[in-house]
Amino acid sequence: MLKKKLFASWDRFLVPYPFSRGVFYWGEPIWVSRDATEAELEAKRRDLEAELNRITALADEAVKRET
Repeated sequence: MLKKKLFASWDRFLVPYPFSRGVFYWGEPIWVSRDATEAELEAKRRDLEAELNRITALADEAVKRET
C-alpha cells in the first residue's frame, strides 16, 4: 500500500488514502478464561503477541508483492 498516512506512534498506525488497495488478515480467536491465573494470562499475552506479529508479517509481505 503506497498511498497512506503513517503516524509516528508506537503501533505504526496508518490510514490508507481513498481508493487505495490493501489487505486484511485475521487469525483464530484467542480465548482467555475469566478465572485465568497470572501465568495463564501471561501465556495468552505471549500467544496474542506472536499471532499479531505473524499476521502483520503476512500483510506486509502481501502488500510488497502487489507493488
